Amino acid sequence: MENERKLLATACSQDQGVCHDTIRDRFSTLPDEIAHHILSMVDLRDLTRVGALSKGCYEFYLSTPSFCFDAHFGNMQRKSNKMNCFDQFLRRRGNNKIHHFGIDLSLPASLSCKVFQVMTWIDNAARCSVEVLNLQLTMNSKGNMVGLPSSIFRCGSLRSLMVKMEEIFKVPSFPCPNNLQHLNLSYVRIDEGFSKWISSSCKCIKEIKLLMVSTDNLTIENSSLESFTFVACSDLCCLNISGEKLEIIHIKWKFFNPGSRSLHICAPNLKYLKWVGDLVSHPKLEKLLCLEKAEIFLEAKSICVCDFHNAFEFLCSICRAKALILSDKTIKVCNVLSKHIFSFSRSKIILELGILLIIFITAVQFF
Repeated sequence: MENERKLLATACSQDQGVCHDTIRDRFSTLPDEIAHHILSMVDLRDLTRVGALSKGCYEFYLSTPSFCFDAHFGNMQRKSNKMNCFDQFLRRRGNNKIHHFGIDLSLPASLSCKVFQVMTWIDNAARCSVEVLNLQLTMNSKGNMVGLPSSIFRCGSLRSLMVKMEEIFKVPSFPCPNNLQHLNLSYVRIDEGFSKWISSSCKCIKEIKLLMVSTDNLTIENSSLESFTFVACSDLCCLNISGEKLEIIHIKWKFFNPGSRSLHICAPNLKYLKWVGDLVSHPKLEKLLCLEKAEIFLEAKSICVCDFHNAFEFLCSICRAKALILSDKTIKVCNVLSKHIFSFSRSKIILELGILLIIFITAVQFF
């Protein structure tokens, strides 16, 4: 019986030896595209573990084009160690192309010296022809303003840029043509040169999203822009939007304090407009000849004659819309209109009055 067990153990060890010598790990035999897609869904720690499995896996580890550094939570020492390990990873992978690079990082005041280290990562991504850059940064730089490296604005491969950080978004003062198509900014402070940069350097931009940004005046003028979103609760004084290819505009704008505000939209090919927030004192919408749908959810700080004239002027600007949706608060601002201004003839208006929807299959004419 003992001899039988020894023979069985010998046979099993021989079989294992044959398998080890003749069969490669399955992951190394995958096509590059599939292996890289799988690795793009794991964190840096697991990515490093995969790289230690075999020579083939190590090559995938260094050449993976999509990865994210995540250290938003954790103590100072752990974050510092993780950042140093990521430095080693970037040095090992050299100049291999980066498709998608994400950073989700929160640095306390005690690690403010690490801000420069983060900027070198972004500079490295530009050198490696990054296409999609997603930055979510909380950096306490002890009062010093932190701007992104200028190399990222000159990166010809960059197609999508998302930045979320409570710092200034400072663009280069010199011309820097790029191929950026999608720009998403959240909680940043926009500098004075932003508007000029959008109009002169971003010739391929299609979509701009500005969420909770801070600035005094904002002008977006671009001939290639197709979609614009602006969401803010601020005392922005003037918002100008202009573009020949603009088809979608979504504005959610509320004010902290009463005062003069102006909104100017010039978009001859605009198809969809949604405006939520406070009624501005100087609305001007021109050349909206292709408008298919407009959703208006406005309210005023107080109901007065000035509010009535502003609302009337605004509604006259969108009278060609095929579908018009007004909230109950918008109706209250314009309640005088219901007495002697509305006359319905060709399209439809949808008036939201609480739960009840009143649908008129007519068009709107104001006189």
